Amino acid sequence: MSDHFPAIDVSESSLRQRGQILDILLIDRTRTTKRKTHNIIWATDSYVNYGHGRSNPYSPAQEIKRELITGKYNDLIQPRTAKSRTEQTRRTKDKAEVFTPLNIVKQMNDDVEQNLPLPTGHAWQDYIAVKWLEITCGEGPFIASRYNPVSNSKQIIKPTNRVGFLDRKLKVINKHCNDIDDWLHYAELALQSCYGYEWQGDSLLIARENILMTINDYYKTKFDKQPNIESQAEKDGGLNTKQLEHFAEIISWNIFQMDGLNYTIPLIGGQTNNSPANTTVDVDKNQATLFNVSSIEQPKAKKAQSTTKRPKYVKIMDWQKHKTIYFYKLINK
Repeated sequence: MSDHFPAIDVSESSLRQRGQILDILLIDRTRTTKRKTHNIIWATDSYVNYGHGRSNPYSPAQEIKRELITGKYNDLIQPRTAKSRTEQTRRTKDKAEVFTPLNIVKQMNDDVEQNLPLPTGHAWQDYIAVKWLEITCGEGPFIASRYNPVSNSKQIIKPTNRVGFLDRKLKVINKHCNDIDDWLHYAELALQSCYGYEWQGDSLLIARENILMTINDYYKTKFDKQPNIESQAEKDGGLNTKQLEHFAEIISWNIFQMDGLNYTIPLIGGQTNNSPANTTVDVDKNQATLFNVSSIEQPKAKKAQSTTKRPKYVKIMDWQKHKTIYFYKLINK
């Protein structure tokens, strides 16, 4: 892949050369503190043969480090459509990894769009700000459909033909915003309203990359004749490195790693037997809108029991209040 991000399989080495973009996309915001930064974990055994020893850096509970996926390992993490048929079958069997065809993605997002909690006579700004969540998001096609995840064509889809819910918001922004500063402002609001979670770290990283490239794609589509002066060094007319880092920070909060049954970090999160997170989530065929999760079964309140390991519940960012909140508390409302 060139440095200008044209390929379906985004090059981690190219991202690493663009400031702190890759480092930001790898962050696990729940466990990161002011003193120490933690990355998302592999949460899959697909890569264990690339390492060895008791502290194999590719084992499921280990963090994904940039040096493990760049340089000679640049092609290690690839979208499902680029994986071998054997690996696709194995992941379907072991992890229930099944991707949705884009025509079904479109239909499901269409259905949700008809039932968004929008006021009567709402403005376009209300639409791009409404919160929307993709559960078990995989590579994020319900959010941003850069390519067909079940096709072997490996072609990037033109922005005008994409069907993800962030795609829909960015199309509206492209229609109404002709000023670059206005576009950046509303693109930020749109991105802050889009959430998704995934168990497997490789798929999560791909989803984060896809969403970042989607922002860049729509910017280039809108302003192809108004080059970004600050990005002349990149020569692609897209967002400059500082802008990409800013959007990557939002993505690292909103597209997060989580065990959807317990609302904890996979494998290392811990849980109590009667914690608020020990409740099965029942979601209908449509994706749920965040902060309005009527389609998710409400957990029954139970008296907490003691545990030797405090559960590591996942935290997300409420951008309107600019504060973190535990995801499970949204379900308990």
